[in-house]
Amino acid sequence: MNYTYDGTFLGFLSAVFDGWSAGVNHIEDIRPQGEISLFGESTYVMTDNRKVSRILDALQKQCGGKTSHFLYYAFLADMPHKEEVLLRYLRLAFHYQQKFLGHLSDEPVWTVRQWARKTGNERHALLGLLRFQELPTGMLYSRLEPTCCVVPVMAPHFVRRLCGEEWIIHDTGRHMGVYYDRHHLSIVEIPVTVPEVIVSDEEKSLQGLWKTYYDTIAIKARHNEKLRRQFMPKKYWRYLIELS
Repeated sequence: MNYTYDGTFLGFLSAVFDGWSAGVNHIEDIRPQGEISLFGESTYVMTDNRKVSRILDALQKQCGGKTSHFLYYAFLADMPHKEEVLLRYLRLAFHYQQKFLGHLSDEPVWTVRQWARKTGNERHALLGLLRFQELPTGMLYSRLEPTCCVVPVMAPHFVRRLCGEEWIIHDTGRHMGVYYDRHHLSIVEIPVTVPEVIVSDEEKSLQGLWKTYYDTIAIKARHNEKLRRQFMPKKYWRYLIELS
């Protein structure tokens, strides 16, 4: 049986649950809705939090919390045909159970660990590079274009740091974002890429001061472009205020 889902992590687990309910070997293919399957017709699975909870609870109990962490971060890496690899990872997890994380010689286990590391590394880098701008309404707005879908796992950090502010982090490549209204987080769809951000007058003044400070503290004799790209990859420069 072929299954399609809404493209989210919870939707993927819902599709896995339905496939396993029909038998562990009953799943032939899982793909996001809209992708063409080469294996005939597909059944669309609605996201169901109860199904998700049953899989994650069983994974936590039988294999440990790190197994779920690696699964989620690997999913966010957005690698091609990730569903096939993650499904094999889950099958092995429930087969080996508590000894699962030690089976790095199994290709799906190693691959998922590498994908999860990729997501974790990009999240860590962007936590220090993200720049918020104040809009005329007072809301803080930031945009970035990461390789992995790291915005959802970046958001909790800023809830702790900016708990009294209203803000949004916009992933321009995926046309989505995370919005915080001072109380709750929510994933939002942003279909249109904002060509130019209109900021508040105070924000303009602060940006000018920051650029002046950035240029002033630079030591031209010690300028090392290669080293700067190593710590701050050029693909992230587009939305840095000091380099705009």
